[in-house]
Amino acid sequence: MFGKSKRQAATTPAPTVQSDQYRLKSNGRRVTLLEHLGGGDVRIAMDTDCIAQDDIVSVRDITPA
Repeated sequence: MFGKSKRQAATTPAPTVQSDQYRLKSNGRRVTLLEHLGGGDVRIAMDTDCIAQDDIVSVRDITPA
């Protein structure tokens, strides 16, 4: 009656934030989504050891990281 209550705080899920981190389905390399282009294509950026490259791929070729 007068002790600590066992009531748990309501847990709310963390808000879902749209991430720009994706992976290429072909090789699993992490890429960053730069922009959506028309016709189902997207522009991505790939970080390599010394340089950053960008490329245009189909949206079906990437998956969320």
